[in-house]
Amino acid sequence: DALPFPDREAIDHDRYLDAWRTHHGASSVNLITARGCTYLCNWCSHSVYGHSHRRRSPVNVADEVQWIVERYRPDQLWYADDVFTISHPWMKAYLEQLQRRRLVLPFETITRADRLQTAESARTLRALGCQRIWIGSESGSQRILDAMQRGVSVAQVRRAVALAKAEGIEVGMFLMWGYEGEEFADIAATVDHVRETD
Repeated sequence: DALPFPDREAIDHDRYLDAWRTHHGASSVNLITARGCTYLCNWCSHSVYGHSHRRRSPVNVADEVQWIVERYRPDQLWYADDVFTISHPWMKAYLEQLQRRRLVLPFETITRADRLQTAESARTLRALGCQRIWIGSESGSQRILDAMQRGVSVAQVRRAVALAKAEGIEVGMFLMWGYEGEEFADIAATVDHVRETD
């Protein structure tokens, strides 16, 4: 919270918002609610934040969203955190702040599957305004996930997808192809995984 908000006025945000509307049908502004990730996936870059995780207070983030809404009137937000759903108590406290200010906007964000394993967490996401969530699936092969040191199972990914969809949240997956040691059977498992989770 000690750091200032990004200097969005340094660029022509109106052109940025117009580009989003023209090419994606809705304008969007991005922000982050936390810096860093504590997980140890061996392919990820930790050169900026190391393995630390520093979360802003719900009040501080809501202040920034309020400023964004008053200044730019975006159609949606993009929370660019590495793992937006890391803290479920934080999400609930943040929801209270947004509701108090009537600032619930549609948004999309990123999660790890193991941080979206309860119906309650999916309901909180929906109440916050989440319309699309991107899950770091990476592979449909447990062998490859283990090689990556993801700490997530294929079953957890499938559960997270089902929970999000049950709340009307669209789901996308990040997938990594050509990981060291990946074989055709692993690729086939990933294709099947994507088909089965739709």
